[in-house]
Amino acid sequence: MVLVFILSTTIVQVGRGQLQVTTGHGAEELLQMLLGQGVVVSNVTSVGLIATENPEVWQAGKFFNGIVAGIGIDSGLLLTSGDALLAIGPNNNGGDGIPTLNGGDLDLGAIIGTITEDACILEFDFVPMYDTIAFRYSFASEEYNDFVNGGVNDVFAFFITGPNPSGGTYDKFNIAIIPKTSVPVSINTLNNGNNSAGSPNCRGNGPCEYCQYYVDNCIYGSPIEYDGYTTVLTAMAVVVPCQSYHLKIAIADGGDEVYDSGVFLEAGSFSSPGVALEPVYSTPGGAPFAVEGCTQADLKVTLPFALPATSWVVFDSITGSATNGVDYNLINDSVMFLPNQLTVTIPIIPVYDAQTEGDENIYIYLSNQVGCAGVNLQRTEILLHDFIPVEIGSDTAVCEGTQVTFNVGEVYKSYTWHDGTHGQTWTSSGLPPGGQVSIAVEDSWGCTSSDTLQLTVHERPVVNPIRHD
Repeated sequence: MVLVFILSTTIVQVGRGQLQVTTGHGAEELLQMLLGQGVVVSNVTSVGLIATENPEVWQAGKFFNGIVAGIGIDSGLLLTSGDALLAIGPNNNGGDGIPTLNGGDLDLGAIIGTITEDACILEFDFVPMYDTIAFRYSFASEEYNDFVNGGVNDVFAFFITGPNPSGGTYDKFNIAIIPKTSVPVSINTLNNGNNSAGSPNCRGNGPCEYCQYYVDNCIYGSPIEYDGYTTVLTAMAVVVPCQSYHLKIAIADGGDEVYDSGVFLEAGSFSSPGVALEPVYSTPGGAPFAVEGCTQADLKVTLPFALPATSWVVFDSITGSATNGVDYNLINDSVMFLPNQLTVTIPIIPVYDAQTEGDENIYIYLSNQVGCAGVNLQRTEILLHDFIPVEIGSDTAVCEGTQVTFNVGEVYKSYTWHDGTHGQTWTSSGLPPGGQVSIAVEDSWGCTSSDTLQLTVHERPVVNPIRHD
C-alpha cells in the first residue's frame, strides 16, 4: 500500500499594509527560504509544522510584506507556538492563541524550568565556508505585555552544536541572545514592563528591560496581531570553517497553551560571509588610484558581523609591483578589531619618489578567507599613480635684450606663471622682479607642483672703437 500525502498551500491575502502569511510548506522548502551564502545544509527535519489537533492548522509558514507591516523584516519564514495565520493583523484581540496538541521540547523546557507544549522545530546540519554564521530575526508574542515576569512564558531558542573555535564544542548552545550580553532573548528579559499579569490593558508600564530592542504593539488595529515584538536582532556564532554543525530552531508555549508566540526569520539571512575588503580613494573625480605625494587610498576592512571580543584579521600576503614600506607607507599583515567594532580603515599613502615608473599596484590577500576548497577566495587591488612634478629648467643667464622662452614639457590642467599669465610657455620680455621665473601647475587629479629658476640678465659689453692714430 502506498500512502500519498498532498501538502496544500494556504494563501491569505490581506489589505495593503498588513502582514501576509502562507502555510502548507514542507521543512526543506522553508529552510531554502532562510538560506544565504557560504553554507551547505543537509539532514533537514522538523517537528510540529502541522497541528495534531487540526491538520488544517500550520504552526509554520512563509511571511511577506513585513517591512510595511512594521516587523522590520520584509519576508522569510515564521515558526509559531500556535497557528501561523494568527500573526496576521489587524491586532484586535488582546490574547490570541490556539492549542495544537503538539508536544513540548525538553531543551526549551530546560531554559524556562517548566513544561512546554505546542513546540514547532526546524533543525538541520550545515557546513560553514567561513569563520562566522549568522541570521536575522524578530521574536513576537501575545504574552506581551500582560504576562511579563508573570511566571508562565513562551520560549524560543536557536541551539547550535559543533566545534567551538575557542576550544571544546558547542553543545546545544543558544545563540538567541540580547545584543552585547549573554542573556537569552525572552519575554521576561526583553520588554517594557507589564501592567499586571492578565490585565485587560496590555500596555507596558515599565520598568524597562532592554527595551531599546522592544516594540510595544498593543495598539488596536495595528498590522500584526502580536502585542509586542523585538526589533530585528542578529543571531551569530563564531565557527570553524568547513566543519559540520547542527542547528535547532525551536519555539513552544511555556506552562500553558493559551497565548501564542512566533519568531520571524529573515529570508536569505542564514549565511557565512567572509571579511570584506574595499579600497576607497581620495583622488578627485572618482579616479580609481592614489597619486604619489598628493592623494591616498583607504583600505576598509569590514567584518560580516561585529564580534563581542577583540579579534584579528590576518592578511595572507601583501604583494604587487609596489613594495610595502618603500613605495607606500608600511602596513602590517594583521588588523585588530575591538569588541563590537565592525570596520577598520587602513590608510595607504604612496611615497613621492620623483621617478616615472608607470602605475604600480598592491595585492592584498586574506588568510582567513580560505574556504573549503582550500584556495584564496578574495583579493583586493590598490593602484598607485605617478605624479610628474613640473620642471622649467635650471638657472639661466641671458644677454640684455635677448628673449628666452621657458616651456613646460608635461601636460597639466592649468598653468600659472609668476606674472599671472597662463599657458604651457612663457617668454621673457625683461628681467622679472628679483630675477625669478616661477610656474605653478595643477593636474587633472587636483595635485599641484611648482618650480622656480633664477634668470640673470647681463649687460651687453660696450666695444670701444679702435683708434688708429
